[in-house]
Parts: sequence; C-alpha cells; structure tokens
Amino acid sequence: MSPLVEVILLLVVAKILGELSERAGFPALIGEVGAGALLGPLIFNLVSPSETIEFLSTIGIITLLFISGAQINLRAFSRTAKPGAYTAVAGVAVPFVAGVSLGVLAGFTPIEALFLGITLSITSIGISVRTLIDLHQLKSEVGMIIVSAAVMDDIIGIVLLAVLTAVAGGATGVASLLPTFAAMAIFLVAIFTLGKPVMGWIFEKAQKAHTHEMSYSAALLIALVSAVLSNSAGLHYAIGAFIAGLLLGDHIRRDRMLFDSLIDFSFGFFVTIFFASIGLLFSRESGAVLLPFAGVLVLVAFGTKIIGGMAGSFPALRDLKKSFLVGLGLCPRGEIGLVVAKISLIAGVITGDLFTAVTLMILASIFITPLLL
Repeated sequence: MSPLVEVILLLVVAKILGELSERAGFPALIGEVGAGALLGPLIFNLVSPSETIEFLSTIGIITLLFISGAQINLRAFSRTAKPGAYTAVAGVAVPFVAGVSLGVLAGFTPIEALFLGITLSITSIGISVRTLIDLHQLKSEVGMIIVSAAVMDDIIGIVLLAVLTAVAGGATGVASLLPTFAAMAIFLVAIFTLGKPVMGWIFEKAQKAHTHEMSYSAALLIALVSAVLSNSAGLHYAIGAFIAGLLLGDHIRRDRMLFDSLIDFSFGFFVTIFFASIGLLFSRESGAVLLPFAGVLVLVAFGTKIIGGMAGSFPALRDLKKSFLVGLGLCPRGEIGLVVAKISLIAGVITGDLFTAVTLMILASIFITPLLL
C-alpha cells in the first residue's frame, strides 16, 4: 500500500472514531489513537509506522503545541509559573525515585534502573494539552498548572536523558554534560528575551502584506523555526513550538480568522495523524513480554505522578480535588517518553523486553488518563 493511501485510510478512520468518541462523551484522541491500533500491526495490519507518517506526526505535535501556547494568555501563564514549577519538581522527583527503586528491586542494572526513573518522570505535553482542549479546561487554573508543569517536566526529563546517554557512553564527570546544558540554557534565555519582540516584528510586517495568507504563513514559519531551534539545542520540538505560541499569542488571538484557520489546519489533519500514529505502536507480540512487570509499571506510573502532582500543587490550590486532578493530568507519558525509550534501545542502554514493557506503560497511560479525566 502506498504511503499516500495509508495516510488517507488512517485519517478517515481516525476522524470517524474521533467523532464517535466525542459523541460518547470522551476526548476525540481516544478514537484517534484507537484508529491507529485498529489499522496497525495490532489488529488488521493495514498501516505500518513509516517515515512519512512520522514526519506528518512531527508537524502535528509542533502545530498542536503552537496553538496551545497561542490560546494561553502570557500574563495568566506567568501567574501559574511558580506553582507549576513546584508541581513539576514534585511530579518528577516522586516518579523518578520510585522508578529507580523499582528497577533495583526487579534486578535491573543501575543504568536500566536510571532509565526507568526517567521514563516515569516525564509527562506528555501533547496528550495533556489535547485532553484539556477537548474538555474545555485549558485556561482553567488546574489546566494552566498542568500545562506549565508538563512543559517543565519535559525539560527536566530531557536533561535527565542527556545524563543517561552520557553515563551509558562512559562519561563520569559533569564537564562532559556542560555543552548540552549550556545549549539548552542559551536557547531558553534567548527565546524568552529576544523571541517576543522579534516574532512580533516579523508577524506585524507579514500582516501589512496585501494577502491575508502572509500572516498565516508567518505564524506557521515561526512555529516551525522555533521547533527546529529547540531541537538543535537538545530540547524537543514541542518545547520551542509551545513557547513560540505563548509569545505570539496576543497577535494571533486578535485576528480571529487566522486563529480559527490555524486550529482547523492543525486538528483537521496533522494533529489527528499524530495521535493515530501512537496507536500504530501497538503490536501482537508486545502483550506477552514482561507483561506482569508492565502491569506493575502502569500502577507505579499513575500512583507516583498523582502523588507528586498533588504534593506540588496543593500549596497553591488548597483543594484536594483540584490537586488530584493536577496529578492525574500529569499521568500520560507520550512522545517524549517514546523518544527516550527509542534512543535508549538504539544506544544499547536497555533490552528489547524492557523497551516493550515501557512502551506498554506509555500506551496505557495515553488511553487511561483522558478517560479518567
């Protein structure tokens, strides 16, 4: 089957199942991920993960996070930065310690135990944001803390990944990690200090063009360039795209036609392909390998994130129910966790069995969290 036919089939089924999910009262992403599982190796094996689908998925996560950032008022987001930081630290520390401890108790090597701690500590920005959007809670106090904590979670997780790969490569000192940390720090400082005036200037120039499409193109180019720069600095594409949307949000929201067009462009195609591609990761062989351990991993993944999220957010929210929702909102592991698992497998840090168990945990969290929320 040609890549184009696979994309068409994936999009059609994902849109149908996504619509049925929404009519049943669940987020559309449940149906979209389910479409990938249905068409992929798990059931009918009509569509397989490919470079084409992976590329379209990358565009999907970039546009999803760019639009998510654009929907949030920068001043309101800054007000949740402090509780978000506390939540991020607690939401990383508790799962990280639990993951390393679980790895040691299960008899894994120290590096494999470190890998488990890292994968349990990371939150999926994409899954959390899409669920909040579907539930109309992105701009709520709980939603803002979840988003800010998830962004910081991923930055911390990527830093931990740099430590893991360095240790696996034989590095023994902090000096070997300094170039990676420096690149991340330079990018974050530069985009928050220079990003807003530069992006605003480019966007305003584009708006003065004779064609309205120019501002549309400028917005997308800013998102893509920010994502590329973020990735070049050692962070995930999603981090740069989200920050770009956050900084450019005031300009975009003023042009309602542009804002609606960007949403239709993203959710009508690329974001759907991204979530459907996650379902393609399921396979018939994955169920039997380390299944008991994978079950324990899922329980630990949910329990530790909820505890960490509650501990970090309760001082600001002063409400157990809202704090519980924050912890639950941080439970999904997704694109970053899969990236960490793939890199670790390729680098020989972990075995194929452990990779499968972690992948099952990630996929379970993607399905279960939106349903619980």
